[in-house]
Formats: sequence, structure tokens, C-alpha cells
Amino acid sequence: MLEILKRELKNLRSPLYRNSIYISLSSLTTALAGFIFWAVAARLYPAGEVGVASAVVSALNLSFQLSMLGMNYALIRFYPEYRERAAGTALFVTSIASLVFSLAYGLLMVTMKSFSGLKPSLFLVVFVAFSIVGTAYNVLSTYAIARRKAEHSFVQSLLFSARFAFLFALTTLGALGVISSFGLGLLLGLAYALVFVGGVVPHLDREFLRDAFRFSLGNYIAGIASSASNYLMPTLVLGMLGREEAAYFYMAFAVGNLILFIPNAINTSFFVEGSHGLENMGRTLRKAIAFSYVYLALATAFVWLFGGYVLKFFGEGYVGGLGLLKLMVLGGFLVVLVNFSITLLNIQKRVREVVAINVTKAVLFLGLSYLLVPRLGIEGVGWGWIGSYLLLLVMIITVIFGKK
Repeated sequence: MLEILKRELKNLRSPLYRNSIYISLSSLTTALAGFIFWAVAARLYPAGEVGVASAVVSALNLSFQLSMLGMNYALIRFYPEYRERAAGTALFVTSIASLVFSLAYGLLMVTMKSFSGLKPSLFLVVFVAFSIVGTAYNVLSTYAIARRKAEHSFVQSLLFSARFAFLFALTTLGALGVISSFGLGLLLGLAYALVFVGGVVPHLDREFLRDAFRFSLGNYIAGIASSASNYLMPTLVLGMLGREEAAYFYMAFAVGNLILFIPNAINTSFFVEGSHGLENMGRTLRKAIAFSYVYLALATAFVWLFGGYVLKFFGEGYVGGLGLLKLMVLGGFLVVLVNFSITLLNIQKRVREVVAINVTKAVLFLGLSYLLVPRLGIEGVGWGWIGSYLLLLVMIITVIFGKK
């Protein structure tokens, strides 16, 4: 046992563990900062304004996802071959895409009744600007991780964490103040990356694009499908249950997703090392899943004992999201298996299966939630979450890996 412990401690110096540690720290920082950000917002701003802002921030995150064009996956998978050529091309292509998508999305949002309280022209400028900033932030963060220098991504997350400080100065702007605070935090992280991550000049490398096109496109479709359901859910709840319920939903849903930061960090690092070449992949995968499950068991116990107090920190009414939070944590055991399966398929470049899984997940999650929310309130989203991942796991075991 002592020899095994010594061997694993030595492995902490390996890129797999080193990157995992920094990605985990970055995710932990983001989780805690998100908790503080929305807790401060909930206390400084009316629940209705927080509900609108949460929907817009979710829309911004969706805009980031749309604008990435799958380049985040391609950058990690093809960086060992193309190096800075891949990073420069990713930054160039995604910046243009961000301008196009955010402008179209912003114009659509200003026509919706739910956002009628926002000044259309000012909102559109803010939304487009922060979309471009956030997209560049994500590209450079991924670039640092692909280089096995995830410490830079960690520093970016630290600077992004300072966004809560802007909330105090922008209270007179209402929902727009919350949105602007979020964007200014991204701007701080981007400024650091431009100076210290280093060596990325936006340009177009046609050879890299040709080689990565199919992989990037497949993961782009898969990524949109995977994220769109999460980012559209606040707007769905806002429309079906109203502003206050949307705020209560968003806090519980955000905390539930943030609890998965350690399994997600390990998963990302596993993808990086698998792309560089990894011996004993099956053994490493089993250990990663086992560690993720131990963590989730502890997280589940914590939520059952203290979840109400966590949500109460945002305000008395937010405790109403505890049932949703419990369901999401239980669903995390299914999420881990599905996400590691997707990563393994990406390492094998089985892009079609990745697309099939994520599109199916989006349809199931949105569809089940749409049916259950009117009957069960925000907890309907939790049951939709569990049901969609359970059906996905059956599909992966019986159809995708079962055919091999």
C-alpha cells in the first residue's frame, strides 16, 4: 500500500495530474466566484432583475458556445501537431463568428417581451462586445490547457472572479448592471491572457482548417446541442413560471452544475493527455471515474445536510430550489459516465457518435423538462436531467460501445 501511495504521489508531477490540479483549481475558483457573484447580485438587486440577468448571462454563454465553432476541441486534439498555428486560427475564426452570432442573437432578444425593460441599443452593444471578449477569453484559456500550462487558465479564472466587485458600482443599471459586471470580469481575464499566455497572432491556417474541419464541425454540433439545452433552460423557465421562479431555478441549477467541477476537470485533462498519447488508457479511465464517484458521494452528503443553507445564502426564497439541487447531484453519477464516454470517443475521433449523443441529450433534456415543468415546477428540470442522462447511458452501452 505504501509503495502504491508513493507511486501515485510521484505521478502528481506528470502532465495529467498537474493539468488536472490547475483545471480543478480554476473550476473551483469559478464555482466559488459564481456563488459569490450571484449571492451578491441577489442581495443588491431585486429578484426580477436577477431573473432577467440570469437569462441574459445564459444567452451570453450560449453565444460563446456558438462562436467557438468546435475550435476548443480541435485546439486540444490537434495542438500537438500544429501548435501556435492552431491557436492563431482558432482565435481569428471564433472572433469573427462571435460578432455575427451575438449580433443576430442580440437583435432577437430585444424583440422578446421578457427583455422589454432593457434599453435595446445599449443592451445590443453590451451583449455583442462581451460576447467577443468572452469568446477570446475561452480560446486563450483552452490554448493554455492544450499547451499543458493550465496555470495560466487558473490565473484567468482568478481575475474573472473579481467580477462581483463591479456589482456594487452598477446597481442603478438594474439587470444591465449584473450583465455588465459579468462582462467586465471576462475582460480582466482576457487582458491577462493577451499579455502572459503568449505567442498567439490571429491568422488563418488553411492546412489546419482542412485537417481539423470534420472533427471541429462534429464537436461544434455536439457542443451546441450539449450546452444549448442548459443555456436555454433559464429562458424556458422564465417564460413558463415567471421572473422570481427563474431566479430560484437559476441559482439551484448553477450550484448543481458547479458541483461537477472536479469530474469535469479530470475529464478535460484526460482528453489532453489522450490527445498527446496516453499509455494504459483503460486503467487511467477507471481510476478517473472512481475518483469522480468518491467526490460525488461526498458532495451528495453535503447537499443533503447543508444544501438548504447554501441556497439560503442567496436569500430566503432561493431555498425553494433545494429539491432541484438534490436531483441534479444524484444525476451527476450518470453525467460522469456519459461525459467520460464522450471524451473517449473524441480521443478515438469517433465524431459521429459524439454528435449523436449530444443531440439526443439536448432533445431529451429540453423535451422532458418542457413536459414536466408545468406539473412539477422547477423540480421538473431535475427529473428531466436524470431521465435524459439515464436514457443516454443506456444508448451508449447498448448501441455505441455495444456494437464494437
